[in-house]
Parts: sequence; structure tokens; C-alpha cells
Amino acid sequence: MKKFFVLFLMMAMIIMLAACSNNASKTKLLSKEGVAPYELSESDAYLLQSLGLEMDANILSFKAPKTAKGLNVNAYVLNNDGTWEDIGGVGVSLGQDTGTDERLQGTFAMLLKENYAIDFNIHINGRFTSQTEALNVNFENMASLKGFLTDFRKIELNKEIPVALMVYDGGDSMRSYEMEDFFSPSIFEGMDLVQAVTLTFTDEID
Repeated sequence: MKKFFVLFLMMAMIIMLAACSNNASKTKLLSKEGVAPYELSESDAYLLQSLGLEMDANILSFKAPKTAKGLNVNAYVLNNDGTWEDIGGVGVSLGQDTGTDERLQGTFAMLLKENYAIDFNIHINGRFTSQTEALNVNFENMASLKGFLTDFRKIELNKEIPVALMVYDGGDSMRSYEMEDFFSPSIFEGMDLVQAVTLTFTDEID
């Protein structure tokens, strides 16, 4: 029961922060087109730390170009052959009859769970949620790296933007990795589990 309560509290925190884009904190949304870390207030940051989520939760703000029609969130796990396998995500798109002034702008939040599942929340004039399945692993996690997007990124339509990278290994050491290493998966050779999350803004409605 205690574990369920903690999980509920964590999800409530992520939803509350993701919903900020629809409330008084609109000034925190990006003023230029791109993707960047969401600017947490001191109270927001304190609450994340109090819940022990500062390493497992991430919130981004985004403002897509006017020509963007959809946003796809994809989660991946690295296969033994060095290729990425899509394990789930969520996609949202603007309707066919939207006005010319409407654009994809809002917040994206993700929460890493102990069973290696990932919860997603997108807030664009409403909330869209999804989660990946738990992963069964056959190693003892002794070393890990959880990295999130830390700087502003310009949006290129139909091109993936890596926003999270999680590396786990049964060894006692871990090297550093960069977001762009997503495009060179061979660099993770020897690691027991590698996950990644990307955002793709598209110019077509799926």
C-alpha cells in the first residue's frame, strides 16, 4: 500500500507540473521555437527533491514551428545487435480544422520507474498520457547513468531529438554519454541495458 501511495504521489507531481502550461506559469513557456528544459520554480524543485525524483523525472517545454502538425514521443531499448527497438510512446496532432494561429506548444514530462517502465505526459490544450511496459532484466544493476536534455534545441521537422538516455550495467564503473550518442548506438557496446526517448515534430498528421 505504501509503494502504491508513493507511486500515486509521484504521478500527481508529474501531472501537476505538466499542467503548468495551462495555468498562471505560461510565462515559463518558450518564446522561441525549440525544445528546452522546463524552468522549475524553487518550490517545484524542492518537491521533486523531497520525493526523491530529481534523477527520475524530467520536464521539457516546447514550441514547434507553425508548419508542425504532430508530435511523436518514442521510447527505445538497445538490442544486442546494436539496433534500437521501439518499445512504445505517444503521439498527438493538430486537427484538420484548426486555425492558422494554433500550434504545438506546451510541456512534456516523463517519469522513470524502478521496473524500467517509462510514464509520459504531454500537455497541449489537454493532457495525453502513455507508458511503456516493464522490462525483465537478468543482471544486477550496479552502475547507471540517467541523462536528460539540458540545453535548448532547435526543432527540425521530421527529425528525432534525443531527450533522455538511460544506461545500466552490472559492472562497477560507468563512462559518460551525450544525447547525440543516440545516433551512434555502437558506442554503448558492453552495457547491459540502454534506453532512450526522443521527440519528433512532424509536418503531417498521422
